[in-house]
Amino acid sequence: MADPSPLLDADLARHLRSHTAKSLLRFVMCGSVDDGKSTLIGRLLYESKALLDDQMSALVAESRATGTRGAEPDFALVTDGLSAEREQGITIDVAYRYFSTDKRNFIVADTPGHEQYTRNTVTGASTADLAVVLVDARKGVLTQTRRHSYLVSLLGIRRIVLAINKMDLVRYSE
Repeated sequence: MADPSPLLDADLARHLRSHTAKSLLRFVMCGSVDDGKSTLIGRLLYESKALLDDQMSALVAESRATGTRGAEPDFALVTDGLSAEREQGITIDVAYRYFSTDKRNFIVADTPGHEQYTRNTVTGASTADLAVVLVDARKGVLTQTRRHSYLVSLLGIRRIVLAINKMDLVRYSE
């Protein structure tokens, strides 16, 4: 029987070359509390196939245990790893996650929306090339949304995406 290791080495080398040849975009997800930042990041990771089968199984089990989304996976749990974050349903510390597409690699920083953790948001934004400022369609632009927008501008981030989230909750239809 032939040794499969040369084939595996070639596959691994090809895979590594394809990933290192792509450009890297670092971005920060920011906005006010409960605008859906962590959930959106978890969903991005899921849709980009960055969550492995065992991670999805753990996510589904944890979602059932917390009961926050019924039978649906609670994608916010992908980035909210501290026990205090899971207990309170908020982001406290910045969390970084990597994912990639066919054309680009990404590192996203999930940042807290609560005012008392603004310092952690600044930490997450400090290395970002782009900022996504998320707004809950029901609540609109809030004080913390404005504060985060000002902070990313102050940090010199010139590429900013204003994204409206939770459109389904205001009965928006294309």
